[in-house]
Amino acid sequence: MEALFEFLSKIPSSAWVALSTAILTSTLTLIGVNLTNRASNDRLRIQLDHETETRRNDIIRERLEELYVESKRYMNIAVSHFLPYRQVMAGELTFNDALDITTNRTYEHNPDRLNLIIDMYFPELQAPFLAVKEKLDHTQDVLHGYKQQYKTGDISGEKWLPHFQEALELLAKEASSFEREVSRIAKTI
Repeated sequence: MEALFEFLSKIPSSAWVALSTAILTSTLTLIGVNLTNRASNDRLRIQLDHETETRRNDIIRERLEELYVESKRYMNIAVSHFLPYRQVMAGELTFNDALDITTNRTYEHNPDRLNLIIDMYFPELQAPFLAVKEKLDHTQDVLHGYKQQYKTGDISGEKWLPHFQEALELLAKEASSFEREVSRIAKTI
């Protein structure tokens, strides 16, 4: 042990200064690198979070656009489906003519996709869409009542036409309300 102390005492002080400086410089360099890495990781995390949020917003916006197009298509098809029956009630077509018109149409919409988008991405639209479905059901019920009368041989639609027209107008109003709600959500994204 004495030999070690004697050896250390023979080392010049300039070497001790150089050694201390090297140790201090190395320590400060390691601290600087550590701080730089932390800052770089923080910046990268912020960037990734931003990119994730941007991509999420893009996906939501795409689904919202798809929902708008699909719902417009759905509403137009639903209303246009009933229009020939309005003509039957007005005495302009027979029920068979209206059936031929509606069964020969090709519908280019996917109501299941519409429900899927609402359920998965926009649950706040479930109630407004349910209101549209209820108006569709009500319109269908009025048509069904007229159809039952028509089957008995009484083809006059005079008493049914005002109810049917009102049901169609309520359906159109509810469809417009739904579209406004979709637009409102689109403006918040």
